[in-house]
Amino acid sequence: MGSNDREILRDLDQLYGQRVPQWVRFALRETCNFLLPASCAVCGRADDRLCPTCRGAVRRQLCLPPLPDSQSRYLELPALAGQIPVAACGVYGNELARAILSYKDHQRYFLKELFSPYLAAALNASLVPQSRARRTLVVPMPTSLKAIARRGYRPVEAMLQSAERLGLLDAGLELSPVLHYRMGQVFSGAQKSKSGSDRRGQHAQLIAEIPRVRQQPILLVDDVMTTGSTLQNAAITCNNAGYDVLGGVVLALTRPPGDDRGGQLR
Repeated sequence: MGSNDREILRDLDQLYGQRVPQWVRFALRETCNFLLPASCAVCGRADDRLCPTCRGAVRRQLCLPPLPDSQSRYLELPALAGQIPVAACGVYGNELARAILSYKDHQRYFLKELFSPYLAAALNASLVPQSRARRTLVVPMPTSLKAIARRGYRPVEAMLQSAERLGLLDAGLELSPVLHYRMGQVFSGAQKSKSGSDRRGQHAQLIAEIPRVRQQPILLVDDVMTTGSTLQNAAITCNNAGYDVLGGVVLALTRPPGDDRGGQLR
């Protein structure tokens, strides 16, 4: 796929994601959340968008660096004969899981402000020193246009934009959404609806913009890591495009059955 095709794909993505009717509906939802009585995004308690009890529980389930070993993984990349480290701010479950689902699937957009400081802190801790003129790109996992139309926003990118706006990201980091779906996949559904084989073949469905400099360092970011295949495929795609993938950061990870202490995720 040539550069013109990539520009067309990006323009289509932006146009579709910014359709006026969709964003009007999204703005109205957010306005109602502020002006009308709301229910807690986690427990459903009336009159609170996020009640103090659930807010405290979510914060206790998220960690600031140094992150515990149980929340670190090394993803094997057999195609590249290597591996990348992935750090997680928390473990997917309980109030944290319900808050993430509310943020992603129930338009509780305000939760990005709760999550973004933890993502930013983990990214800052994962930063590998570079020359002063060489910044590390923070690359969010792409969102399909179907998901954008349903939600009205890109969850991972929105959290990172919040962190950037609040000045939480290290000066050596730069948000850059260089990953996109191929034209045949931009209208596909959510990852959770895909089979394991579909996820493992996702690198064939992704494209990465050509890096501005050779071996441009990047950190990949996602909301939840389950099998690790999404990040694995993204890492392969970016490596093949000429990037130097330093690692990944996720808001939460799910532990394999019977794994209570962490370890390698294969």
